[in-house]
Amino acid sequence: MRTALLALGLAVIASGCSQPEFYEMEPGSVSFDAKGATKVVRAVAKNRRGQVFPRERPTSWTSADEKIVTVDAEGKITAVGPGQTRVVAKRGKLVGEIVVDVNSVEGLEVEPAELSFVQDADPVRLAVRVLDARGKPMQGRTVKARCLDEKICNVDRALQVWPYNPGETTVEVSCEGHTRQVKVVVAAARGGKRR
Repeated sequence: MRTALLALGLAVIASGCSQPEFYEMEPGSVSFDAKGATKVVRAVAKNRRGQVFPRERPTSWTSADEKIVTVDAEGKITAVGPGQTRVVAKRGKLVGEIVVDVNSVEGLEVEPAELSFVQDADPVRLAVRVLDARGKPMQGRTVKARCLDEKICNVDRALQVWPYNPGETTVEVSCEGHTRQVKVVVAAARGGKRR
């Protein structure tokens, strides 16, 4: 009799331990570098012993701040704006959350705002600063620049503006959806074009 009761008690304990207790998020955190970027995360139901319960999928996904990220019913997170927030997966008492950072470009500064050259003069390099939401410089971002009329000037990969022929045009500088324009004026060289 005692053996039967002991076995029943152990069975009840074992049954209680075989229930999921939380969601483990995969990956553990997410960071985006641009608006519109996406990432699918998984919420894996587990107990404290590490047992996985694949059928216990979340019934809801929510973002704590949809101005920063949104999330759909499949756990797909989309970056909306700069900042940090949490995405929460739930199913009844099961809860899991993940911290999400969005470090998007929010500003672009270009100096000088206007360039004046004599035909075929030495190039001038543009000073470009890519800024985050707090106005702080960001490193490692790709900046592109082009002259709208390449008969008048050109821009190389080092962001140097090279004057060619007389006239007025604009250099367009861009980075991740942000654009600035620099006016370029090239005057004719005295005595004609230098060789």
